[in-house]
Amino acid sequence: MVMDLNIRITNSLHRPKTWTWTTTTRSTRLVAGLLAGDLLLLLAHFLLAHGVLLSNHAFFVDVDGGYGEWFQYFKYGGLIVLLAGLAKRPSPPLYLFWAALFGFFLLDDSLRWHEVAGLWLAQTADLPALLTLRPQDLGELAFAAVSGLCFLTALVFAYQFSDRAARRFSQKLLLALAGLLFFGVATDVVQVMSQAWLAPHPFLRELLIVLEEGGEMMTVSAMVWLTYRQAAQQQGWTAEKAPDWLRETAAAAVLFGLVTAVLFSIQSATPALVGNDGYYHAKMALLIRQEGLLARPLLPLTILNEADFYNHHLLYHLYLALFARVDPAVDGGLALTQGVKTAVTLMAALPFMAIWWLLRGQGVRWPALWTVALLALSEPFLYRLSMPRVQSASLLVLVVGLHWLLQGKHRRLLPLGAVYVWLYDGFPLLLVLGGIYVTAVYLTERRVIGSALTYPAAGIAFGLVVNPFFPRNLVFIGHHLWAKLAGTTTIPVGSEWYPYDTWALVENSGLALTLFFGTLLLLNWRGERLDARLLTLLGVTAVFGIMLLRARRFIEYFPAFVLILAAVALTPLLVKWWERDRPKLHRWLVAGGVALLLLPGGRTIQAAHTSVGDSAPAGQYAAAALWLKAYSEPGRMIFQADWDDFTRLFFYNSEARYTVGLDPTFLSRYDLALYDEWVALTRGQVANPVPVIRDKFGADYIFADLHHTELLDKLAGAPYVREVYRDADAVIFELEGGR
Repeated sequence: MVMDLNIRITNSLHRPKTWTWTTTTRSTRLVAGLLAGDLLLLLAHFLLAHGVLLSNHAFFVDVDGGYGEWFQYFKYGGLIVLLAGLAKRPSPPLYLFWAALFGFFLLDDSLRWHEVAGLWLAQTADLPALLTLRPQDLGELAFAAVSGLCFLTALVFAYQFSDRAARRFSQKLLLALAGLLFFGVATDVVQVMSQAWLAPHPFLRELLIVLEEGGEMMTVSAMVWLTYRQAAQQQGWTAEKAPDWLRETAAAAVLFGLVTAVLFSIQSATPALVGNDGYYHAKMALLIRQEGLLARPLLPLTILNEADFYNHHLLYHLYLALFARVDPAVDGGLALTQGVKTAVTLMAALPFMAIWWLLRGQGVRWPALWTVALLALSEPFLYRLSMPRVQSASLLVLVVGLHWLLQGKHRRLLPLGAVYVWLYDGFPLLLVLGGIYVTAVYLTERRVIGSALTYPAAGIAFGLVVNPFFPRNLVFIGHHLWAKLAGTTTIPVGSEWYPYDTWALVENSGLALTLFFGTLLLLNWRGERLDARLLTLLGVTAVFGIMLLRARRFIEYFPAFVLILAAVALTPLLVKWWERDRPKLHRWLVAGGVALLLLPGGRTIQAAHTSVGDSAPAGQYAAAALWLKAYSEPGRMIFQADWDDFTRLFFYNSEARYTVGLDPTFLSRYDLALYDEWVALTRGQVANPVPVIRDKFGADYIFADLHHTELLDKLAGAPYVREVYRDADAVIFELEGGR
């Protein structure tokens, strides 16, 4: 008995302490870091509320899309990853339950499900106001109650089939969940009910906000800490090595967070959408959410008329529809604009993640650093990724397609080709990638890999035929895409279809050009014959470089493929230099990498921030368009003096019909004579424009900005037309005797 006791004491004294110390240290550092982030954000909120930070309202912890909200998303993502790791093997269903619950919290917070459901319940059930709670507040509480009941039922069943360790872990999480519900629901209700009382007491109001938001933030931090400790204990993580999947996921999460933060800071330079076309895409997303897949603009005099309409950005509009909730007529476009800006930021970050994935697959050393370096290469590249347009999604598809080409996974290009057709009418670019790869393999290995072309071609054919707009989509492609690519149109179009001046390209993308030519020189220095992989990357980069020289819009592709080429081509040289026992060389390499990222990178990001900040005001034409919506009947024809005014008019009033929009070639391809007459009218070259506008265009109203002075002079005092609206941006005339 005594001997047995001595043995147990001796074993306990000599039991290795490595795991306990490691887990405790790591979890302590983790929770300390998360809580420090929470406290810094809460401090920034107070400073901003009291006028110390004046420039960036994203620091408010209660603002939608702010830094505090994104920090919460990051923590929810970490919880889901950790719990998914626990649920990978046959394990108690409680882990799967908690992963599903936190996934629901993440989606509810980001997509505002509780707000949408609360408004729907308030309207459908005709909920009354109760005390100081609005009907929508009661609807949100009802949604929370129903959701909670469903998850509670799932919890009961999962609890019955789980082991003791999972139950004890769940008990701790339930206590934390109670705290989260207290801060997220109870404190929120108190805040809503006391708004009138708190109005004259700004300090108390901000204190209550910090109590609610800060309580939620710190509770979720505690949940991450508990879950990390459970995962470390269950899976036996040691000091020497964490699981590969966790390290890779953590690296991806940090990279995604960093890139998203940079892109979000660029996006926050303006409250408006970047560029003009984004207003069309935002409103189409809302219409699809409200009316279904076949929603369309009213452009009866163009190739996008009701009978011939083809939505060549259908998948992109479906994606934006996840973030589109409120019609601009309700709040002036604030909610729709901010929702779409969030969607754009997330989508713009995904090509960076795809590039990181491709570089990892090609064995590139330090893939995350290479990916971050892309932020430094080109200001217009960052600017165009900030636009609510499909280019970031198109770049994502092309990088994924290139990755699968180089990996030999050509069958996956079939569904990718079909998806690309539904996403964007630039889908032939996937065939270009396949053709370059086939050529590179033939030149280097003297063999033909037809699958690199047949599978994407089959996918594209499938996407064209199995399409809700077939066969109109084929007609549209003939009208629009072929005319642009063949250069057969002489109609003036947007500036993006014209090349940069040489010096402008050097100024805004000089680092990308330097990296490209530097990589070519170092490729010769290697003294090795190019293999199929490098020849493919070189060919792809060269093709997009040629396209950039022809049209500036292709700046959204060239820097990305330059970076991929440089990373794959230069990694062997950098690794060879790094592995030499030369500390000074190591220091020079590190210093050069840091300088490359921080100095040009900071300048590039700041330049992109400035360019985005110069966007036209969010409310341009808003008052005029909303006036038309309020005082004209649905279906009235609006004659515009400028084709690119359509997107903003459509954003605020999608019930009217418009003369021309999105691209002037759409009107010219429908009726060239009518297009020529429209040009003459807008330039003031028609002596008596009113009868022509009324009879040939069927217009009821004329909309013009104040710069079309020749047309305005002709309309001033003309018979059968009267000015009905004017502000600092635009003027509206009503035609008398119209339809």
